[in-house]
Amino acid sequence: MSNLKLGIVGCGIAARRFHRPALAELNDKFEIAGVTNRSREKAVSFAESIDGAKIFDSYEKMLESDLMDAIDLAVPIKLNPKFIEMALDHGLNVICEKPIAPDVEEGKRVVELSRKSDKVVYIAENFRHLDRAGKAKKLIDQGEIAQPRFVSRQVWPGMTRKNEFAQTSWRKNPDHAGGFLSDGGVHHIAELRLIVGDIGSVFGFTGKISDLPGKYDSLEMGLNFENGVLGSYKVSYGMEAEDSFKIHGDEGTLRVKSDSISLSSGTGTKEIQVNDNDGFKEEFEDFYEAIRGNKENDLGKPMEALKDLAAIEAGIASAETGRREELSSFIGF
Repeated sequence: MSNLKLGIVGCGIAARRFHRPALAELNDKFEIAGVTNRSREKAVSFAESIDGAKIFDSYEKMLESDLMDAIDLAVPIKLNPKFIEMALDHGLNVICEKPIAPDVEEGKRVVELSRKSDKVVYIAENFRHLDRAGKAKKLIDQGEIAQPRFVSRQVWPGMTRKNEFAQTSWRKNPDHAGGFLSDGGVHHIAELRLIVGDIGSVFGFTGKISDLPGKYDSLEMGLNFENGVLGSYKVSYGMEAEDSFKIHGDEGTLRVKSDSISLSSGTGTKEIQVNDNDGFKEEFEDFYEAIRGNKENDLGKPMEALKDLAAIEAGIASAETGRREELSSFIGF
C-alpha cells in the first residue's frame, strides 16, 4: 500500500519540534510531499531535510496542485476553521493542531463541516495518546480503585516571555479564548476527560499574576463530571511548581506522573511504569489508520476537541459571571 502524500501547512514550532520528528518515524505511512508557510524563507528552511518535498508559495496553490492525500495544519488557531474547510472543499483529509478553533462558536462550525464530509477531520490532541493516560484509564476501567470519586489536576508551567511559544506573534496578541488558558488548557482537559469521563458543568475563577500576554494567566475550576465524579483543575502559566494529578476512589488512589503511576490501596502501594512519550507519533499513526478505514476516528474527533475547548471557555465565562456553566447548554448541541 502506497504512502499517504502529506502537505504541511505552517513551518513553525509545532511542525518543526513535534510533527517533523514524528513523521520521520512513520516514513512507511506518510510522505511529506509539500510544505508551505506565510514566510517562504521558513518553508525553504523546513524543507531542506525532506527529500522530494515541493515548496508552495501559498496554501491555495498547494490545494490546487492535486498532489496531496492529506493536509497537516500547524497554523495560528484563528485560521483552523477556514483552512479545514478549504482542505475539505478539495477532497482532502486533514489533521489540525489543537485547539479546534479560537472559540466554541467557530469550533461548532468545524464539527458541522466534519459531519457533512466523508473525509477524516482529525484534531491533533497529543495528550490523548500519552501512555500514562491510557494506562490510568485502563486501571480505572479495571476497578483498581473501585468507584472514582474525586480528581485533582494541578499544572504550573512557569511560562515566561522568553519561552519560544510566548514569542510567536499570535500568542503575543491572542485572539483565541483565554490565550494561554485555552491553548495549553485543552491538553489538560483532554487527558482528564479521557481518563475520568465527560464534564457536565464547571465553576471557575481567573487571575493574572505575570506579565504574559492575555487578560488572564491563571485559572481554577471546580468540575462536575457527568458520571458523578467531582474534580478540580488549577493552572497558572505565571508560576513554576511541581505538577500534581490524583484520582481518588472508594478503594484507592492513583497518582499519575510522567514516567509512572502510583497505585495505593488497602494492599499497599505499587508503581506502574509508563512510557514518557509525547504522543505525536501516535496521533499521526491514528490519523493514518482512520484514513485507511482500519479504525474509527475516536481520539481525533472534532466533537471531542470541541468539548475540551468548551470546558476552558466555560470556566472563564463562569469566572466573569459568577455562575456555574453547564457544558451542554454552553456548546448548544
